[in-house]
This record gives sequence, structure tokens and C-alpha cells, in this order.
Amino acid sequence: MKIIYLFILALSSFLIIACGGKEYTEKGIVEIVEKTDSILATLEGQEYKWASARAFSRMKTYYPESDIIFINEKLTYRKPGNAFNRYYYKDGKLIHFIGKKLAYINATESKMKKELSDLTLYLDPDGDVISYNKILNNQLVNLDDAELQEILSHSKELYSLVGDK
Repeated sequence: MKIIYLFILALSSFLIIACGGKEYTEKGIVEIVEKTDSILATLEGQEYKWASARAFSRMKTYYPESDIIFINEKLTYRKPGNAFNRYYYKDGKLIHFIGKKLAYINATESKMKKELSDLTLYLDPDGDVISYNKILNNQLVNLDDAELQEILSHSKELYSLVGDK
């Protein structure tokens, strides 16, 4: 199964390189992110707030180039927990996500357990994962589809608030 997954990942990477140029490979996205990060210190960000039944967000948004948007977000969940997320958009599409989350879950009825997660995600413009690294409580784990869909959905909500300026 692991060999099949690696083969599919390699084939996908090859197709992205062959069809989409280097811009939407992991290396191309890393170059965009590094260039964006080097510009951020000189920019003035705009502050926004967002809320839902699940969480409340305070974010600072930067527009380093006409086709790039960067969002630095502090997300406070209504259930005990916080997340610190960074979103990189190019041409209105999420291409890179970094999320650090601290949540408290019920270990037993009377005791809460701390859960720390750290996720780095590279995506192509269609929202397909190029690569990711997820660490949960110091263990390397898989990213499940539900979590990916939650990230993509939330990023679209944020972009609808701050994008196309």
C-alpha cells in the first residue's frame, strides 16, 4: 500500500511538473513562500475578525504582490483550544498552509488531555495535496480527508473576507 501511495505521489509530481511548470511543485511553492516571507517585514498588514459557531478568528493579512495574499491567524475554538495558522494564496488559491493547534479533549469524564498538532501542507491550485507533514503529540501521522476539507473550507471563508482587494 505504501509503495502504491509513493508511486501515485511521484506520478502526480511528475504530471504537475510536466503540465504546470515549476511554480506549483513543492520547490516552486517554497520559493514563493520564501520570497513572501522576506517581504512581510516591510509591509503593513490589515486586521480582520471572523467568527462562526465553532470558532473566533483574529487575523492580520498582507498583500506582498498583486497575486499573493498572506494571512497570519489566531483561531480560538469555542471548545477549549487554540490554533495559529499561516495561509499563502497565489491567484486566489491556497498553495501553502502551516498550522499549529493546541486542543483539549476528554480523556475520561473528569480529565482533559492536551493534544498538540503541527501541520505543514503544500497544495496545487486545484486544492490537491502535493505534500504534507503532520505531527500529533510528537508522532508523525496521516492527514485525513475530513481535516483537509475543514482547512480548505476555512481558507475559502477567510479568502472571501480578505481576497480580491
